[in-house]
Amino acid sequence: MKTFAMALASIALAATGQAQTSIDWFTLDAGGGAQSSANYLVNFTVGQADVGTASLSSPNYRIIPGFWALEDLGPEIALPELSIALNGDDVILSWPSPSTGFLLQDVGSFDSDPPPWGNTAGAVADNGFIRSVTIPHHNAQRFYRLRRP
Repeated sequence: MKTFAMALASIALAATGQAQTSIDWFTLDAGGGAQSSANYLVNFTVGQADVGTASLSSPNYRIIPGFWALEDLGPEIALPELSIALNGDDVILSWPSPSTGFLLQDVGSFDSDPPPWGNTAGAVADNGFIRSVTIPHHNAQRFYRLRRP
């Protein structure tokens, strides 16, 4: 009887000493997709994105946490691929034609935020299949991009 009482007391103490666990709330996020523009590709989830309370921002964008309603961003635009090749002392930058509305831009460094991108000097040749710009090679560092304003 003494052993039974001791076992019963141990079970009772274990039951009262056990921590209580609860989940106050939860969310299920589902669906989603991707949208792009001339400058960005955004992957998203439809529903409530629990990203915290702090906003993320820079001079060019802002992301605010919370519930995001679905918005139609319009048709997806195919982004042209920029190619680079050396031809003797010249650099040839090329991209597919047509690529209406895209401008070739360059910058020497990314030391400032935002970088001071500018339109690349030089005539754009277009043979109906490829657009290209030929630039003399000066051993100077340059970065190039196609931008649709």
